[in-house]
Amino acid sequence: MSVQRITIILLFNLTLWLGTGWWSAQQSAAPDVPQFVWPNRWPEIKVWPASSTVVWSPQQGKLISQNSQQLRPIASLSKMVTALVVLGEKPQWSASYTLKNEDQRYGNIVYLYPGETVTIKDLWQASLMASDNTATQALIRAVGLSDDQYRQKVTELAGRLQISDLQIKEPTGLNPDNQASAMAIAQITNEALNQPEIQQSALLDRYTFTTKSGRQQLITNTDGFVRGSAVLPSDWQIEGGKTGYIDEAGYCFAALWKNSADQQLVSVVLGAPTKEGRFTITKALVDYVQQKYY
Repeated sequence: MSVQRITIILLFNLTLWLGTGWWSAQQSAAPDVPQFVWPNRWPEIKVWPASSTVVWSPQQGKLISQNSQQLRPIASLSKMVTALVVLGEKPQWSASYTLKNEDQRYGNIVYLYPGETVTIKDLWQASLMASDNTATQALIRAVGLSDDQYRQKVTELAGRLQISDLQIKEPTGLNPDNQASAMAIAQITNEALNQPEIQQSALLDRYTFTTKSGRQQLITNTDGFVRGSAVLPSDWQIEGGKTGYIDEAGYCFAALWKNSADQQLVSVVLGAPTKEGRFTITKALVDYVQQKYY
């Protein structure tokens, strides 16, 4: 190796050594930079097999969050919004209503048909328990609301609850433009299922009504936890829930829970891949929160 090349290598190493020493001195003289610490109750982000999930406590806020501010189609979870709007109209439960052709909607099991006369209470139960779309549309008409008046009532409800990420075009949820975030649904669920009239219906596993012509109809609850087909989370009892499904939304479920200390939780699952999966994901969410926070 030539003398010239050795000299170049030595000069390079000397420069590197001097530079390292200068950098170390500068770092030693620099003031300490405070390290950022996450808040103790920062909502945990954990991946679950659904498009959006949240577990929310009225006392502590978000406990688990996955895409919880993302707007998504909400299918029949819209019916909780509709129930709150109907309650605001102070319905006469025993009043009769005859279904019209324009009330008819599809997308689920049909329990009621145009021309049949039932009570407003029957429409209410069919809407909340069985997620009957025809009953839901008829319910809006039975309390005297037009489509425009219904949408205005939804806007007023969202303003009262301070919810900005909620858009409802019609009462059933068949329209994929009915959209909300999981967090908005958590607030709606908390408001709706703390109303005695909504909670009582949501906790019934079955209900039978008789039309004016004498036809009897049994309806069953679509909530697997209430029906007994889904395993409940540990240490929490269900205070009511609502299912939803259209192709664009996937399988959805929102519920209110209470433990032995009278603490409440709201769970929301949007876009689960299967019908029963929305219940197993819900159980996993609530069990995880129980283990981590309670």
